[in-house]
Amino acid sequence: MRSGARQHERDCKCCSIIPITVRHLEVVVRIPEALSKMRLQPFATEAEVEEALRLFQKDQEMLSRIEKQLKRRFAIGSQVSEHSIIQGFTKQKYPEHATHKVLQLMLQCSKVLYHLK
Repeated sequence: MRSGARQHERDCKCCSIIPITVRHLEVVVRIPEALSKMRLQPFATEAEVEEALRLFQKDQEMLSRIEKQLKRRFAIGSQVSEHSIIQGFTKQKYPEHATHKVLQLMLQCSKVLYHLK
């Protein structure tokens, strides 16, 4: 997953918003375990692991879509409140936590700046 993010960074010459952390790996382990327990299986199979990876990728794709829409919607140098951005994306059925996460990651990569009043 990290190598895919690195390749994306090289292709678009930008900082990727899809880092993988230990917490992500823990989720990828816990989901198959939970799925196998629901099926009363003694251990997780490859099918449960693939489902966990599918769910993880789906989440990452949503974050990528949010970032692309942010870049399209707001011109460089425009000033918009974080509250307005989150409200607008929530109206489009994006989870508030996902929009906030993208903004935080973009801030870390210096793609957005905060202005204090």
